[in-house]
Amino acid sequence: MRLKMLPDKKILLLALFPIVVLLSGCSKKSTLSTSKTEYREDLSTVRPRYEYTEPVIERKAQVKNETANTGTKSSTAKPLYINKRLEAVLDTLHKQNKAIRYISGFRIQLYVGNVRQEADNAKSYIYQQFPDLNPYVSYSQPTYRVKAGDFMYRSDAEQYLELIKEQYSSAVVLADRVEIKKSLMLNLPSDQN
Repeated sequence: MRLKMLPDKKILLLALFPIVVLLSGCSKKSTLSTSKTEYREDLSTVRPRYEYTEPVIERKAQVKNETANTGTKSSTAKPLYINKRLEAVLDTLHKQNKAIRYISGFRIQLYVGNVRQEADNAKSYIYQQFPDLNPYVSYSQPTYRVKAGDFMYRSDAEQYLELIKEQYSSAVVLADRVEIKKSLMLNLPSDQN
């Protein structure tokens, strides 16, 4: 009977061995420290060293002394170049702004349909009734679209929209890219009174 128990004990010990190893790996590790003080190390030997030299401010002091003595700036003082730089920056900004021709604005869409004659009639209506508005006809097969005006503001377009709706009741204001020069030259209906 003792012989039968021996293999059962070996199996039990073999099964417990991996469990004991796993549990010992999960136990809290303790670090060996000789003292409970803070860690300190002198790093001054590896730090780079820089020499500080005091800036010389003799030129400004001389100019101040000369202006105090003469009452005006001396002719030997350097002129300010900030104005030249500022002028150069302003010139480049002016050129960039002048190159911008289009902005996001609004146009009135009068007609959308498949009949070219009706699109031409809408275009001629704008030429006759509103000579300051520019009509735009676009064709995307099979649809014609007639738009009018170059408005920067929606409120300006809506003033014309009321007048155009008398003839074209389906007219609407749409967002579009407009030319800046044409929108600035536009006379609003309220200005004509």
